[in-house]
Amino acid sequence: MSLPSLIGLGFTVSIFLGVLAVGMRVAPGDLRYLLDDPFRLFRSLLAMSVLAPILAVLACKAFSLHPAVMVALVALAVAPVGALFSQAMLPLVAPGNFAYARGLFFASTLLSIVLTPLAVELIQVILGGHVHVHPLAVAKVVVGSVLLPLGIGFAIARWWPAAKRWNSVIQTVSSLVLAICAVALLAIAWSHLGTVIREGTLPAIVIIVLMGLAVGHVLGGPEADDRTVLAFATVSRHPGVAMTVASLTDQPLAPIGVLLAVIVGEIAVVPYELWRKRLRAAESTAPVRPLNTTG
Repeated sequence: MSLPSLIGLGFTVSIFLGVLAVGMRVAPGDLRYLLDDPFRLFRSLLAMSVLAPILAVLACKAFSLHPAVMVALVALAVAPVGALFSQAMLPLVAPGNFAYARGLFFASTLLSIVLTPLAVELIQVILGGHVHVHPLAVAKVVVGSVLLPLGIGFAIARWWPAAKRWNSVIQTVSSLVLAICAVALLAIAWSHLGTVIREGTLPAIVIIVLMGLAVGHVLGGPEADDRTVLAFATVSRHPGVAMTVASLTDQPLAPIGVLLAVIVGEIAVVPYELWRKRLRAAESTAPVRPLNTTG
C-alpha cells in the first residue's frame, strides 16, 4: 500500500474513532438543549449549513484561487463539526454549558450526510466541470465514517455504559492518528504548497474565517456562551472528513488545500479566542453583588 493510501486510511480511522467517542458521551439533554428551542436550532443551521457554504462560494468567486483550494474551502464549509469541538470549548464557556456544543456536533453530523453530497454538486458547478466525482460515493463515505460510528457510540453508551471509561483513550488515539496523518501529508505536500497558494489565497481563507466567526457570533443569540459556541462551530469543521471528501475529486492537491485552510484558519481565530477567554475570565472572577434588602 502506498503512503498516500495509508494516509487516507489513517484519516478514515481517525474520523471513525473520534465520532465514536463523541457518540459515547452525547447525552439526551445535549440534544434537547438544541431541539427544544426552534429559533436556536434555526439560527444554528442558518449559520453553519447555509451562510458558511455561501461565504466559501463567494470567496471562490471573488478570488483567483487554485481549483484544489476551491474544493477544500467548500468541503470544509459543509463538513461536520470536529470531534474535539466540545472539548475545545471548555476554557471558553462556563462550566456545565457544553450541551450546545455537543448538540451542534450531533446536528452537523446528521446534516453532513445530505449536505456533503450536495456540496460536491456545488463544487462541480463552481469549477465549471473541472471536478468530477459522484455524489453517491461521497454519501457512502459520510455514512460509513460519520453516521455509523455515531450510532455505534450511542448504542455503547446505552447498553454498555461501563465502556465510557475508554472514551478518553479512544479520543486520544483518534487525535494522535489525525496528527500523524496531517504531518505526513504536510511532508508530502510541502513542495506543492507553492502551487496551490496564489495571490489572494491566504486573504481569502482569513476572510472566510473572520466572516464565519462574525456570523456565528451574531446568530448565537443573547447568551454569551451560545455566541461563542456557534461562532466556533461555524468555522471549526472536521479536517479529516473534508480531506476524505476532497480526495474523492480529481483534484489531487485538494487535500493539501484543506490542510492549508485549516492551518491558516487556526491562526485567524486566535484574536477572537483570546477575546472570549478574557471575557470568560472576567465573568468568573467578578464579585457577586449582595442583594439590597433595605428597601
